Amino acid sequence: MKEDFKISSVFIGTVIGAGLASGQEILQFFCLYGIKGFYGIILCCAIYILISTIIIGLSFKLNLKSYKEIIYSVLGRKIGIVADIFLTFFIFGSNIIMISGGGAMLYEYLGINKLAGTFIMVLLVLIISFFSTQGLIAINSIIVPLSTLSILTMGLFVFKSYASIYQTQSIIKSILPLKNTWILSAILYSSFNIMSAIGVLCPMTAEIKNKNTFIKGCILGSIVLTVISFIISYSILLYYPDSFNVEIPNLYIAKQFGIILPFFLTIVIWLEMLSTEISNIYSLCKRVSYSTKIPYRISVLIIVAVSIPFSFLGFTNLIKFLYPPFGAVSFLFILGCILKYTNSI
Repeated sequence: MKEDFKISSVFIGTVIGAGLASGQEILQFFCLYGIKGFYGIILCCAIYILISTIIIGLSFKLNLKSYKEIIYSVLGRKIGIVADIFLTFFIFGSNIIMISGGGAMLYEYLGINKLAGTFIMVLLVLIISFFSTQGLIAINSIIVPLSTLSILTMGLFVFKSYASIYQTQSIIKSILPLKNTWILSAILYSSFNIMSAIGVLCPMTAEIKNKNTFIKGCILGSIVLTVISFIISYSILLYYPDSFNVEIPNLYIAKQFGIILPFFLTIVIWLEMLSTEISNIYSLCKRVSYSTKIPYRISVLIIVAVSIPFSFLGFTNLIKFLYPPFGAVSFLFILGCILKYTNSI
């Protein structure tokens, strides 16, 4: 069970990120659909379990060691090259955003100079990343329980603030959906996350040789993510319309219950940025080291060094530009995984 927990922590930590911890991702992909957003969350859970199980099965069967190998195996060389480029740019762009965002949060909430805050983030990333898989597991084993606890605590406060379950159901049902494509939204969201997760799962299967542990860990992680997403969606909908108009919905909701909870949640969001950054560096460096034979730690130094100058420019526009085609490639990859696994049975 201990090993299952480690795998589930990495899976959750890779998916949850600062976007989910802040509530903004849940707002955009689920809450805008009103009560049907909950159906979307359930659909996401099913996709997480199905596709992660398939990816793990293929990784063990074909002895895959990086996301490049599974992309090429599933999509073929021609389409695989395009998908590999998109995923690499996407992860690298996310890596820059996390470094920049981590420095910005230290400046905004603690008054630390942004340059100093960025280098604090970079130093922690270097130290943890040097420990490769062990570092990735260790950091997520700490951060994921904290994130889960913060969301559960917020949900408990929200739940207790209303007179009855019937009152909350009435409020949520009264919210008219702003969009109607909840199925597509759920598929795209789960596709993004699964595509990002393969950068972590594939290299780990090359080091931790226990298929059942991986499958159990991903199932456990999927269930925990579903519970967290339900709580966040439930909370945001109950605080509609104000919660729909803020940058960090969870922080807005937490502020309704004193100063301790929002302070704790702010720390958790920063830690999730760190966790996402560790996952990004791990994925990129495993990709580089397996393809070029450059030692893993040298890859870490190179990628982090290249990322630092870009982190002061901000790459939000790049990520927005890459998201639509990346979503299409991600969905294509999921279909490819299903076909590849079906044919291999």
